[in-house]
Amino acid sequence: MRIKAEELTLQIPNLLVKANNIANTVWEGVHNRNKAGVGDNFWQFRKYEYGDPAHLIDWKKSAKSYDTFVQEKELDTLQNIVIWRDTSKSMNFSSSKVIEKKIYRANLLTLALTIILSKSGENIVLNGFNSKLLHGKEVINFISDQLTKKVKDKYLSEPNIDEIKRNSDVILISDFLNDIKHTEEIMRKLSARGINGNMIHILDPAEKTFPFKGRINFNGLEEEESILIGNAESIKNNYKKAVSSHCNKIKKLALSYSWNYYMDITDNSPESSLLNICNTLSNYNILKANA
Repeated sequence: MRIKAEELTLQIPNLLVKANNIANTVWEGVHNRNKAGVGDNFWQFRKYEYGDPAHLIDWKKSAKSYDTFVQEKELDTLQNIVIWRDTSKSMNFSSSKVIEKKIYRANLLTLALTIILSKSGENIVLNGFNSKLLHGKEVINFISDQLTKKVKDKYLSEPNIDEIKRNSDVILISDFLNDIKHTEEIMRKLSARGINGNMIHILDPAEKTFPFKGRINFNGLEEEESILIGNAESIKNNYKKAVSSHCNKIKKLALSYSWNYYMDITDNSPESSLLNICNTLSNYNILKANA
């Protein structure tokens, strides 16, 4: 465990650079797509807080006082965004040395989303650490540091629901390979508290296509017993049908609660997944690209 933590600590600087590059690319795409709307309507003045975008400062109002004030518009009121990513053992899977592990992709998406959402001024928190909501530049460094911390065992494969404030927006990032009834129970509890949800379903390409051939010994990552298959090709069709059925059930479950669902395969470009996610968030006024 200590070795894995040290490896992750060494990865963070490069991860942050990559996430920043991806976030900037996606932000430009979302920003260019959106037009100013009701977000142009003035709502109130409030005192400047660390991390507030400089363009929101009202210099005329500030010049009349010893304090610095910013203009809040209707869509500039801060949202509470909770990000949870699955850190259970199954997320350490990669079918090839040239394909990143699912946990790496989850961390990359977490950081990139944090950077993008911070540009929009939202309050953001990484679930599972009992930490506080932050916004602006402060939250990026804070969450990148949290990625190296160990999550309590109970919250490796499920979010800490008690941490999530009512009427928040939650982003769940996982391979969702656990019992679908357990996933539904989590969604039911969150929805009952007025929490809007977004599910990012991360899978390795081999988990969808089952490219294995011949005699294969599969070792479980979650302490399951190993399985020896004499002819992998003989179960390929049944496996693919089972995985497809599971993924469709997860998607239908999300839609039944009016949640957003995204599939992200780790050999695909993370930019394409993020652009799709952020376009949806901006449609729901969670991401204000004209900020």
